[in-house]
Amino acid sequence: MIALLFSEVRVSSVADTPVLLLREAEGVRSLAVWITAAGANAVLSALEDSDPQHPATHDLVLRMLASAGRAIDAAHLTGVNEGVYDAQIVVAGQAVNARVSDAVALALRCGAPILATEALMQTAGVGAAPSPEGEPAEAGDLSDEQLARFRAFLDSINPEDFHGGDPQP
Repeated sequence: MIALLFSEVRVSSVADTPVLLLREAEGVRSLAVWITAAGANAVLSALEDSDPQHPATHDLVLRMLASAGRAIDAAHLTGVNEGVYDAQIVVAGQAVNARVSDAVALALRCGAPILATEALMQTAGVGAAPSPEGEPAEAGDLSDEQLARFRAFLDSINPEDFHGGDPQP
């Protein structure tokens, strides 16, 4: 599994749809996952302090798990089919299917790792192409122009560009 880091949530200027950006912790590839406005809110609110007297749903889930002596082990991103990503939340070694936005929101709240399969990164990851020697390029090897082109790419794409799928619910 490939460790991913939260990068940002931005709104695609083309589709006015939130895009969750995750990047490899030890590499240059990124995943762009279309999510709903509610999903974007859940992910972004994970970066803020929660109100202990009035917990949000994701905070409540974590409290309920803690009261049962459990914690989230990891969030796994496992595949993509027609533009819809598959994710799982792993609790005590048991995987539970989830939306990517929920898996990431929970992982960010509790500090659990966000992991993706190599197959998913090969299929949906965007980043530098391997060098002629077969080794991936280092982030420092990317020019400002390449980074600017990647940002422009993210600003210009829409959900239909990926396997004809709609944004993930």
